Parts: sequence; C-alpha cells; structure tokens
Amino acid sequence: MAEPSPQQFGKYVLVSKLAAGGMAVTYRARMTGAMGVTKPCVIKQILPHFVDDHDFVEMFISEARLVAGLTHGNIAQVFDFGEVDGQYFIAMELVHGQPLSKVLRRASRAGVGFFPQPLALHIASKLCEGLDYAHRHVGEDGQLLGLVHRDVSPDNVLISYEGEVKVIDFGIAKATSAVEAKTSPGTLKGKYPYFSPEQAQGRQDLDARTDVYAAGIVLYEMLCGRRPFEGEFVTVLPRIITGDCLPPSAVNPGIGEELETLVAHAMAVDREARFQTAKDLSESLVEMLYRETPRFTPTMLSQLMTYLFAEELASEGRKVELPPGFKEQLAAWQSPSSEPSQGRARMPVSSGRASNAGTPGGARPSSPGVSRPSSPGVRPSGSAPGLRPASDGGVRRSSTQATAVRKSTTGVRRVTPGGTTRENTGTGRRPLPPELTPEPDTDSGTEPTAMPQALPTLAAPHDTPVETAIATEAPEPEEKEGPRARTTADDAREKLAAESAERERKRVKQVRQLSIGVFGVTAAVLLIGLLIHFLSPPEVSEVSGEPVILWITSKPEGAAVVVNGRTVGNTPNRVIGADPRTPHTIVVTRPGYRAWTRRFTPNQPEVHLKAELEVAPGTTQMASEIPTATALDAGAPSPDADAGTGAVAAVAPSLDADAGTSTEADGGLASSDAGAAAAVAAGEDPLANDKDREMRRVDYPTRLLVLRPRYNALPLPEYPTATIDVSPGAAYSVWTEGSAAFAEGDGNASGTLVYYAEGDVPADNAVGFVSSAPRTLKGAKKLHFFALDDTGPEDNRGAVRVHLRQSAYIPPRSVLFEADKNALQVKPQHQMQLRGLNPKSTYAFTVRDDFAEVRSGSNGRVHTVLCVEKGPKPGSVRSSHRLFETGKRYQVSGVQDLRCVFPDLQLGDNEGALDFDIVDVTNMSRKDRAEALRGAKSSER
Repeated sequence: MAEPSPQQFGKYVLVSKLAAGGMAVTYRARMTGAMGVTKPCVIKQILPHFVDDHDFVEMFISEARLVAGLTHGNIAQVFDFGEVDGQYFIAMELVHGQPLSKVLRRASRAGVGFFPQPLALHIASKLCEGLDYAHRHVGEDGQLLGLVHRDVSPDNVLISYEGEVKVIDFGIAKATSAVEAKTSPGTLKGKYPYFSPEQAQGRQDLDARTDVYAAGIVLYEMLCGRRPFEGEFVTVLPRIITGDCLPPSAVNPGIGEELETLVAHAMAVDREARFQTAKDLSESLVEMLYRETPRFTPTMLSQLMTYLFAEELASEGRKVELPPGFKEQLAAWQSPSSEPSQGRARMPVSSGRASNAGTPGGARPSSPGVSRPSSPGVRPSGSAPGLRPASDGGVRRSSTQATAVRKSTTGVRRVTPGGTTRENTGTGRRPLPPELTPEPDTDSGTEPTAMPQALPTLAAPHDTPVETAIATEAPEPEEKEGPRARTTADDAREKLAAESAERERKRVKQVRQLSIGVFGVTAAVLLIGLLIHFLSPPEVSEVSGEPVILWITSKPEGAAVVVNGRTVGNTPNRVIGADPRTPHTIVVTRPGYRAWTRRFTPNQPEVHLKAELEVAPGTTQMASEIPTATALDAGAPSPDADAGTGAVAAVAPSLDADAGTSTEADGGLASSDAGAAAAVAAGEDPLANDKDREMRRVDYPTRLLVLRPRYNALPLPEYPTATIDVSPGAAYSVWTEGSAAFAEGDGNASGTLVYYAEGDVPADNAVGFVSSAPRTLKGAKKLHFFALDDTGPEDNRGAVRVHLRQSAYIPPRSVLFEADKNALQVKPQHQMQLRGLNPKSTYAFTVRDDFAEVRSGSNGRVHTVLCVEKGPKPGSVRSSHRLFETGKRYQVSGVQDLRCVFPDLQLGDNEGALDFDIVDVTNMSRKDRAEALRGAKSSER
C-alpha cells in the first residue's frame, strides 16, 4: 500500500510515522530553514486527550523547557517544543539507528544467544553517563534542577548504526505520571517491570536512584535475555518490592561473581544500598569492561549493529562492510571458555556520607532479594576476586572485598535473608537463549545477511569451566567435596514443576467432570424426548387431512369476518373446509369498534371463536374510515364458493397494479405532488383521491403493507436538515452531544439523530443513526442530520451538536441540530402511514425481501426503511426512530400509528417496493405466539 504523502506541520514536514504509544505519536520529519536549508529531525506529538488536561500542558511546557537545555552526547537533544493548531509537540534530533529493545530481539533471532557482555557493559555505562548528566544539571540560576527520567527502559535507549548510545524522553514521564496520579489516585501505570521498589510503592519522592535501579534492570535484561520481573501487574509489583527474582547467573551461567554483585548493588531494594549516583555505576561498569576486554572500542558496537541490521542499511543504499575478524570476535564473546573476572570493580563506596556512617569500609547496607550481596568471606582455595598477595607473602583482602560474594569451585555462594548460604552452581550444560517477545512487523528480517557465511548459533550447550586453584606460599586446606547445595534456580525449577503438575492434574479432573456432566445431560435429554414421543398423542390425530369447521361469533353481532384475507360474511358465521395443517388469520371488524384479530392452527374437528369487540375512540369519525370486508378484497368469491372448494385461500393485494403505477412519468408524479401541496394550502386533505390514499395511507386491519420508494420517499433537499460538507476520501468519527425532545413531557429527550450520507455510498449504508457513541462514516460528500416529527415545532426543545473528527491530528468540526428548526414535519405525499393499530395489542411485522431501489445502479438497491412509531399519548413510544430491514421480523406493541419513509435526494429514479406482513399475535395461544414471534426484535423504548 502506498505511503501517505508528507504533511505540513508548522515549519516542519512530517515524512513518515515511526511509532505510536499511550502518550504520543512519533514522526520522522524535516525542518525547513532559510534559503532552503533542511534538517532531518523527529517530531513527537502529544495525544489530544493529554492536551485537554490543563495541568498536563503546564507541566509538559515546564519540563520541556528544562529538557531543551540538556546537551550531552548520550542524550537525544530536544531543540524545539511548542504548539501548532492546538497540537503540542517536541522536536528532537534524529538518531539514525534502532531502540535497544529491537536490537535485543534481532540479536536473539540472529542466533547470537546471550548479548555479548562487553557490549552490554558499554551500553549500560553510556546510559548511566547520560542519566548522570541530567541528574546533575543546574539551571540558569545555578540551582540543581532535580531531573529524574522515571521511564528508563530499552524502548527509551537508542543505539545508532555508528555505535552511539542515546537516552530519549527525558522529563515527559514526570508530567505523565502527575496527570495519572491525579486522574487515577492510588494506581500505577507505565512499564511496571522497570519500576524501582519505591516507584512500585507509589512514593512521590523519587530521585536519581530510581533511574539507577532501572538501569540495573536494563543491564540484567541485556545479560540474561529476559527481565528479572515478568508476569501480570498484580503479581510483579510485590516481587519488585521484596526483590524476589533469580540472580543473573541462574539464567546465564557465563556471568561471573563480580558482575553479578555489581548488578545486585544496582538493583538493591533499599535505595540507600544502591549506587548513589549513575556516575558511580558507570565508573564501575567501565572499570570492569576495560579490565576484562582491554582492547574494546565502541566501534565493536557499530559492527554488531551493521551485522544485525544489514538489510535495513542496504535498503537505504548504505554500504555494508564488516572487518574479517568480526565473526571470530563475536564467537569469542559467546564462548564459555573465557574465565570470569579476576579483578574487582568498584562497589558503591562513599566515605564520609551520612548514610554510610558506622559501616566498615564505607560499604552500604544490603537489601533482600537479588540486591543483597553476600557477607564477607574467605575463599578456601583458588584465585578469589578481590584478593591480592601481600608484601609478606600472605593473602590480604582488597578494600572493596567487604561486600564480595564468595565463589568456590562448586559455584557462587549467596546470602539469603535468613542469613544462611545458598549455592548457585556453574556446572551443567549452557541453556538455550530465552525466548523474547516476538518482534514487531516492521522487523521482518530473520538472520543478517552481511556476512558471507552465517554465524553458528552460539547458544548451544557447553560445559561451564571450573576454576583451577593457584598455589601460594601458604595454601589453605581444600574443602572436601560434598553433595551439591541447593540453589535459588533449583527451588524455582521445582516450584515450576510442581505448579505444572498441579495444573495438569486439575485439567484432567475438570475434563473428566465435564465429560461426565455432558454425558449425563445428553442421556437425560434423550430419555425425556423418548418419553414425550411415546406418551404424548399427536397434536392433530382425529382430524388429520379432514376439513375443519370454524364457528365465528362476535359481541355485538353483525361484524364482518375476513379469513386469510377473504370475506366470509358477517357474524355469526360458519366456515367449512379449513385446512388443519395451515395457520389461519381471523379478522373481525365492525364500524365504531376496534378490529379483533386471531391467528391459530385448527387442531379439532370444530373450532369455536368468539370476538369480544371493544368500542373505539372517536367512533363517529372512524366508522367511515374502517374498510369493509368487501373493500379489502374486491371481486372475491362468495362464501358458498369457498365452502364448495373445501379450502380457505389467502389473498394478498395484487402487485400488478403497483407495476403499472410505478412506471408513470416523472411529470405525472410531480403534478400529483403539486396537487397535494395545493390541497394542503387550501386546507383540504392532500390524499383525498383513492389513488393517493392507497399509495400513502393504509388503515388497519390489513394483512399486507406495501411501501414504494417512488411514492413514500422523503426528498431531503425540500426539508431543513442540518447539513455539513465533508471529504469523500476521508473517514470521520461522528458522535453527538446534547439532547432534543419533540413532544411534551419528561423522558422524551434523546441524543440520537438520523443521518443521510450524500455521495457515492450504497443505499443501505446511506441511512442510519448517530448517537453519543462514536461511529465511523466514510465515502460521503455531504451529511444530513434530522429527526421526524408530526406534532409541529411548537413543543420541540433542545439542541444536539454533532461532532466530526477526521483524525487525531486535525481539529474536529461540528454542526448544530436545533429541534425547532431541523425536525422534519413530513408531508403526507412523502410517507406511508399505517393507522388504526391497537396500542394494547402486540404485532409481528415481517419485512419481505422484495426488490426496491432509490436510484439506478448497483448501489441503489435498498433493504431498509426508516419508520417512526406513535402511541396514544406523547412519550408512550420511544422517542428515537427505527430501521426495518428486509428478511427480519419485528415485535411492535403500544403503537397506534406507524409512519415510514425512504430518505432520498430525488424521486424520479425510484422503483420497486418492500412488503410488511402484519400479524396480531395478542390473542394467540402461547405456542402459536412464540412461533409467530420467533426471532423478532422487540420495539425499544
């Protein structure tokens, strides 16, 4: 798919989208200066829901102003921030490289195994140098600014293809945390696996040591290929607070004692026991790096980036070259034959600080978990880290050895919170590299192709080396080899195995119980079915195939009787020849009374029906409007003829006449509408002639309601709808705000409106509803918003504002719907009105899938019609409208009148019809009523 074209954003041009998160969206951009000078950069736009928060904006501006003053080689510089059309942004330098998180994933896929320790130490040291500069930064007044990143993670550490390490997003996390604390007090959000213990506790007095802890987490992840704390939020937080995690050597046996102790001090639970500054941690890392790898240069990191991202560099047209010895160097880093460190890096010692007063040697107190270093101890034999020969030939301990972890020939001894020692063995086979999170789709490569031969997988099992003792003038006695002590890793493995076995046992038990339950239910259903089959007699036994006699009476007598659409006379009446296998619909009518309807299937040789007729309101007026049985079926055969045939046939109004009327010329239709308008102006009934009344008004009882787009369409250009022009090529999120009422009384207000999308839109998608819940509309060039009202604008009140948002980066637009101006009083010649329904009755409306179209072409066919219900009192029927769709059944109750229209722009190209099958299910038996309403959608209130 083609990339979207660049967009202008103030003095910047947004070229392409880089990433999107919960707070901002990042773009690759280009800044244009005077005389056509351009500079590549990165634009980070703050999401709109943050912009709406005044407190966040104020804090964001103040933090951005401070961060803009940071100038350091390991911090991505922010050189501009501001606002363009209500959109706040930050402009920062473009680091041509990849985030550390992606580097780790790509290295795992390329078979590198655990990340090379020299490179991990180098990256962590540069990360700490950038953090320390920000922590120590002072403002123009010479006062310490107290900047804390709060969100140090591999996603916020960028590695350039030239081997540079840069930290991003300084200062923004503080503003975000403040807003989240205000909106959700007592909750924590963000990248919780990198939280420090004080951050996990929700403390607000965070300082530079929080970033030191997170840097230790990043170092742990690089060395071990996984985070120390993984899992759900509620389970991870308690472990962070107590420091409950595996030591690095339990995951990667190639990690030496000194490096493990350094990580433990960086991740100490008690922040007083950590490295007090990022500079202290950086210096310890650099000292260890160049003692272990004296010939290390930052170019090696650039070579690894070239190796891992060769495809990306080649696609940019850059030359991909690697020195001949790079593959051997990478293999050497991964080889298990290299001995652990024989020296000591500086531990967090700060003589003269109040926090270390009284601690021998200035060593800080340790904390539980991975952060607790072992107590001082003397190694029985062999070369011990931190030990050096004295001038007298004896062995004396280094000044930094006070907090060293003892290491014997069998492994690394660690001090547990209880004071006992546990041993992490270095024996056994090297484990395969841990599985990392799947790489995003943007990283489609598998293995780098820069080298002529693929590098062998370096995570294959190898024997872990065992230290060889070095003889001294006064060798200490060797320890007797005893049984291997249990380690933290052993406890973790046993715990995981026990949990897995327990889960499997529960799963088998649940499957067995479920199988038994399903079998029992199935057997019970089969047994009940057999009992019903053998014990219940057939529903129609004695009259199967035999004609049925219907006795129909009414109170008062003399009412007209219609059976399945055919006139059979007046009550009392006897109908002979009813089919016992066919449902029958009986309609009994008498002038001045409500129609009585019943639908049933005869199950006896003779069926007696008695209609209790109710007096209808306004009997004088309604008497002339209630059609007789003869009017419903002109030309129907006599009852005697029906009796002679032995069957009662259902007759529907003929559609041949519709076909003839639907092909009339546009001029004839226009003249009809003009005549109707003239009749309204003269105070006469616009549907006075029989043809108009037949096409646009039907009185119940009727079995079939026919809606024709040519005669029942609503031409919107003739009505005052609320309209707004939109772009056909864009998609809009549309929602409403506010409410409007179209009748007197409480509870009638609604925020739902009808919309019509004008443009090249399929007819079925052109009409719908819009409410406070956003919905997406696209393909329209103009949108109409309206509501149908038949009581006039006098009782209308309220207004609804319709909002349209094209994207998160373009300000939304809106249009106002006013109830007294944009509610449509539909003319009689533009609608179909069904009158005379009984509000106390329940009806089943089934819409037949006939052919109807509101314009020519493949997009013109319509399967829906817009209807509005009216009850005997205002507010007795829901205030919103309703769409009836072909092929579906609907339940309607509490309704006196029903008006339906096809919203459209012009009527000359409309053809076809939709049919409503109407059945009164009020007096049916429970079984027949359930069958008639099966699958029906209830009328919403």
